[in-house]
Amino acid sequence: MNLKNFSKIFKIEITFLVDLVAVAAFFSDPYFSSKILYLAPLLISGTMASMSAALFNNIYDMDIDSGMRRTSSRKEILNSGNYRAYFLSGILMLGGAGAISFFLINPLTSLFIILGFASYVFLYTMFLKRRTVWNIVIGGVAGSFPALAGWAAISNNVSLTSLFIAGLVFLWTPTHFWSLAVNNVEDYRMASLPMLPAKIGIRESFSWIFTNTIALIVYSLIPLFTSAIHVGIYYIILAVLMDGILLYLVLIPKLSNFSIKEFRKVFHYSNFYLMFLLISISFVSIR
Repeated sequence: MNLKNFSKIFKIEITFLVDLVAVAAFFSDPYFSSKILYLAPLLISGTMASMSAALFNNIYDMDIDSGMRRTSSRKEILNSGNYRAYFLSGILMLGGAGAISFFLINPLTSLFIILGFASYVFLYTMFLKRRTVWNIVIGGVAGSFPALAGWAAISNNVSLTSLFIAGLVFLWTPTHFWSLAVNNVEDYRMASLPMLPAKIGIRESFSWIFTNTIALIVYSLIPLFTSAIHVGIYYIILAVLMDGILLYLVLIPKLSNFSIKEFRKVFHYSNFYLMFLLISISFVSIR
């Protein structure tokens, strides 16, 4: 399997995000240096669980992926002839992730990693994705668990900081994914998937993207008003700057007669938005 196919099946871009969320929460804990050796098992177990979840997602969605332009190439990699081997690989990776995090870190971290897997595979993929337009909203909780796991790896508890990071990822997800979904409306309609833009149209979807973005921006600035959330000055400065750019880009589609190209810009920028905010959080406790 070449690198491109590997990335498609295991959704490496999602795994990178999962790891970055966990790392941000890990380093935001002021006591991270005393348990820096936990970072390796955290990343290994988080990566294995994320890749396993992606694999099960692709296996479950084999029937619809083959009929969608964006995902049709997956049938050449994953199909009825080999999915059992991939299924077994997914089981082994999940088991490894649970064992590594449980025995080398602590049970609470292991619990959050397993809940991240379960919320993506069972809640989002199997229950929500084909049933409701709120699939990506509710299912977005899967991206929040890595923040709880990252903090728990150090302090073995949950904090306002880890909950804040978890909420940031949760609120970021709809703006990010709906902006992408606008580009694939026909695909989702052909597959009978109730993704929001495919069900209510691009114009109405803009209203939801805009509303969610306002909620995200307001939420992202909460650390301005409380020191109980330990994200640091780098985060605050960057959040103000990046929030302004995000709001500008989200408004452009309305000013350009809802151009799909402009929604695509929002999608691409949102990747950098979250990535840079998480990186800035990672520096809060590093001296």
